[in-house]
Amino acid sequence: MNQNTMIVCEQIQIEIDKKFFGGAMGKTFLVKYKPTGQFYVMKRVDYFDEKDKKMADDEIAQMRKLTSRYTVRLEWTFTEGPDMYVVTEYCSRGDTRKLIKELQQLPQEERINHVWELFAQMVLALNFMHSKGVLHRDIKPENIFIMLDGRDFGLSKQLLDNDYYAKVEGTKFYMAPEIYMDRKMYFESDIYALGIVLFELITGTHPFYAGNEQETIENITKGKHYELPNWVPIEMKKLILNMLSV
Repeated sequence: MNQNTMIVCEQIQIEIDKKFFGGAMGKTFLVKYKPTGQFYVMKRVDYFDEKDKKMADDEIAQMRKLTSRYTVRLEWTFTEGPDMYVVTEYCSRGDTRKLIKELQQLPQEERINHVWELFAQMVLALNFMHSKGVLHRDIKPENIFIMLDGRDFGLSKQLLDNDYYAKVEGTKFYMAPEIYMDRKMYFESDIYALGIVLFELITGTHPFYAGNEQETIENITKGKHYELPNWVPIEMKKLILNMLSV
């Protein structure tokens, strides 16, 4: 049977439309709910041994705990053989990386207005996560998806041992200096990463980028970044600089 028309779960009546990407935890597909024709995202994760089951169950519990207007909504879960399937809403407008490029085409004042709006909704999402005692740990444009009525942060992880730090995870260019120095992540680490995203939304450029990984990381640890353009309002400049100095 062609994969594009394969029925994945008869009870839920969904079928695979296309494959998105693979990852350590499983594979991700765009699927269609047959009764309405609406699209969703389905992630297949290993559910074979006790370790796999705990990881998958923790992920599901995390998603249910973080249900809000500004996070991905969990729709269904089901198991089939050694796999678990997690079905969430589909953010058809893509992630913020594409939006960064689009914003650079706008007049400066209009761009700033858009960034203020985006920032407000990102803060609401991040504040909600932190209020639940949860670090995101991998904030970057690819993990912020554009929804019709809000913004969506990607899946986060629970803090370990109810403490204010967690295992180091994330993408190197969005890691705060303290992660490189003491190998711990804090709530402020999320704020730092969001500051980098804001800088990119305005300028289209990573504030610490130096042409290669080693020098970029060195800039991060030394706090050496590009200056924001003169046309950026002083309030926004102060905000971003404060976020990059947490």
